[in-house]
Order: sequence, then C-alpha cells, then structure tokens
Amino acid sequence: MTRKSELTAISLFSGAGGMDFGFHAAGFRPAVAVEFDGHCCATLRANTDTEVIEDDIHNVAGSDLASVAAKNRDVDLVFGGPPCQPFSKAGYWSRGDTLRLDDPRASTLGEFIRIVEEVTPTAFVLESVHGINYSGKEEGLQLLFDRIASVNRAIGTNYEPHWTVLNAAEYGVPQLRKRFFLVAHCEGRRFQFPEPSHGARSDEPGLFDLDVSLTPESEKLERSGLRSLPRHAPFTRSSKRLERVRIVPFRRPVAARAW
Repeated sequence: MTRKSELTAISLFSGAGGMDFGFHAAGFRPAVAVEFDGHCCATLRANTDTEVIEDDIHNVAGSDLASVAAKNRDVDLVFGGPPCQPFSKAGYWSRGDTLRLDDPRASTLGEFIRIVEEVTPTAFVLESVHGINYSGKEEGLQLLFDRIASVNRAIGTNYEPHWTVLNAAEYGVPQLRKRFFLVAHCEGRRFQFPEPSHGARSDEPGLFDLDVSLTPESEKLERSGLRSLPRHAPFTRSSKRLERVRIVPFRRPVAARAW
C-alpha cells in the first residue's frame, strides 16, 4: 500500500473503539464508524472525531460510508470485527457446540464483505475469534472465502485473503488472547504478519510457571528451588480477604453491574 500523509479508514462493528485507536496509532484516520450500541457510540463521540453512524449495519449503504470517509478520494482501508458469538468457545462451554452459520448474528460476516464490495477499499482487515477456523467447523471461514471470490468476479478486484491466528501475549499484552485476522489487498499483494515481539525466556520462570495458589511465599520458593522470584512482589493477604475469595463459587460467572 502506498504511504500517504493520511490514510483513510472505515470502521465497522466499532464497539468502544479498540481497533480504531490501534489503526489510528498505525497512521490511519478512522473517518467513519458503524456501531449500533448506544453506549459504545457515546464513547466514540466523546473520545474521537470520527463520524459515528449509530445503526445496524444491515441498514447502512457502502456508498454513504465512502462519501463521508473519503470526500471524493479512494478509501484506503475497511476494518472491523463482526460479532464473534456464532464461533466463540463460550458456545461450546454453554451448550456443547456453537451455532456457527445457524446463528443469525453470523450474517454480519456477509455484511462486512458487502461493504467491501460497495466501497472497494485498497485493503481490508477482518478480526474474529480463533473458533472461526477450527478444523471441521470452519463454515464461517469458507463463507468469507466464497464471498471474497464473488466480489472479485463482480467488480474485477483481486482481493486475496491472507489469514492467521495471533496471540496478544506474544506482542506485549499481558493476556493469553488468540484472535483470527484476515487481510486482503485489492491487487492481490501478499501481507506479511508481524513476528512475535515477546516470549518466554529460558533463563528465568515465566508468568505461568509461578505458583499463584494461597500457599505462603516461602513454601513456593522451596518447592521451586529458587531463592527469589524475579520481578515478583509477594502480596500480603488478610484473613478477611482470603475468606472473600473462598466463597466465590468455583467456575461460576460472577454478575457485574452494567456501566
């Protein structure tokens, strides 16, 4: 992609703007965002100068997005993460399987590609959960491939999808969060995904090697054969705090108050 002073982007399924801020930091200007949750839209308006369209994506025309975003210029990027619930592991935990394409929310995959076809950006980035490409359960991924091929035939583009699964912990985020990313350029240019910048060192224990039980620190050190735990400060727990932890039901969600 040719580097310009300002790269124009359209954000779909924007939520509170997580991907928007990431792409802004990478040199893009998210000019217009589509989100139907009112709280998220209020957050976007309060923290960005992006034009926010508060509506269901099924009701939004790509031509309207392009006219707002690019002002008679080409749109450089369309990005977004369609609802992941149809392919999420949470479905396996709650009912033994996910609904995948039988979930009405899965139609948003097609809507994402519809916007790509109508806007014809230089490139697009789609994010989802790892479950979308699970072996034997990759109907969602195949749908994307089929729809992208259909777009290429219809408008003469050469969007060639390149995809992978990235783990946020390998890029400096202290969280084991695996996510699927698909990138395609209108001229078929190959995208090189970044190499991991973080990883476990062999000369000291990693985060997940540490004993995080309620065992006293001295016993943990004795069991591990270490004299100290690098960059680890023991946390003093009062008996009252321990009692609160013990009454939390094991593996049962704890209700949180809506913000």
